[in-house]
Amino acid sequence: MPTSPISRNPLILLALTLLAACWSTSGDTDGADSSASPDTSADTDANAPTSGPTGDCGNDVLEDGEACDGVELGAQQCADVNPSYIGGALVCGASCTLDASGCMLAPDTALVTLNELTSESVLGGPFAGDGDAIELHNGGTRAADISGWKLSDDPTFPADKTYVFPPGSALGPGEFTVLIARDAMTMAGELPFGLNDKNVEVITLADADAVPVDSVMVDGYKAAVSFCRLPDATGAWEQCEQTFGAKNQLAATACGNGEREAAEACDGDDLAGQTCPGLALGYDAGALACTPRCNFDARGCTTASELVINELESTADDIEIFNGSDATIDLSGWVLTDERVDALYDPALDDAELVFPPGTTLAAKQFLVVQLGMGPGQHPFGLGASGDSVTLLEPTGPTVIDQVTYGADQAAVSFCRKPTGPGGAWTPDCVPTIGGPN
Repeated sequence: MPTSPISRNPLILLALTLLAACWSTSGDTDGADSSASPDTSADTDANAPTSGPTGDCGNDVLEDGEACDGVELGAQQCADVNPSYIGGALVCGASCTLDASGCMLAPDTALVTLNELTSESVLGGPFAGDGDAIELHNGGTRAADISGWKLSDDPTFPADKTYVFPPGSALGPGEFTVLIARDAMTMAGELPFGLNDKNVEVITLADADAVPVDSVMVDGYKAAVSFCRLPDATGAWEQCEQTFGAKNQLAATACGNGEREAAEACDGDDLAGQTCPGLALGYDAGALACTPRCNFDARGCTTASELVINELESTADDIEIFNGSDATIDLSGWVLTDERVDALYDPALDDAELVFPPGTTLAAKQFLVVQLGMGPGQHPFGLGASGDSVTLLEPTGPTVIDQVTYGADQAAVSFCRKPTGPGGAWTPDCVPTIGGPN
């Protein structure tokens, strides 16, 4: 099958053009890009997310804007990703999208997937100058009849935001097809929806019975040039060079290539010489790293504080703080949170933190148990069974007093310092001693 869109057949194009004459863009501004109106890809659909990626990719906790994170796959298996898989190992890619390259495909089976997309415009090749584009690829060994299949940016597949593949549509083994968002002025193109170039949205491909076959949570920023699977059909989604109608290729300049570039704080092992103390967040030692989204990962950083988080557990969600110093410490106004804390952290924007009430103090060598709840002195955020990070901070700066990160199931019983206090090593599966020495 050629790489031009299936619906570029003149008769089908005519039918689509007549249909488009009845289609209204009122109330929806996520139509195709065009040179006359380059901002028309901004998506205001009520069903689309209205904010960018919020997950802290790389913390092993599944959050908004992520399909997976580290070992946390959201209980998904290969067959959940695509019904053509019969087993194998599903893993999470560095971009916090699912990597099915280890999944097993049944013999003589088609594997039709979303494979590449752009939220801006096609830069070269047979589609140069066209607006938003979505590429499908058959990575299987058998031709696929995709007549009646549906493609939409709305999982309910409304008629005015769904492209339906016309009768006779097929995709042979190893073939690609590219669909272009319809231009609101010329009506050229196939897709009755565009791709958001700033926020997160989900694109879904379903069969003729509206059963989902594949989907992708699109990071609009990464899709401004190209967002694609590496390797084709099976891999995790990455920031790519445009190769519509051909084999995908990682972007030469992209987060994840190990080279720090504009707008990146770090990339892989390239930390730009930064250290934990250099972050000016209260750390005095430890190992600084880089997240898959090219932000500093300070979970390995440490402080010299004698007031520490000493024990926690993710069943009742109790958190214990211990004052290892010889003096009473005033905690009034200090913050306890499981949100990411960096130089931009603002407690006023954290809607699930504990701010210790005025008059909260902790005497020398004493314990403070913080329970889950909405009352004074209680924390409202809970602790994830699949892993979480908790930070105690003084909001001025902000200044990190102490922090702890645990992995999946490590805190199901108790995650504690052994021995109790600042010098203790974090240990999973402790005997629970909330409120007393570990």
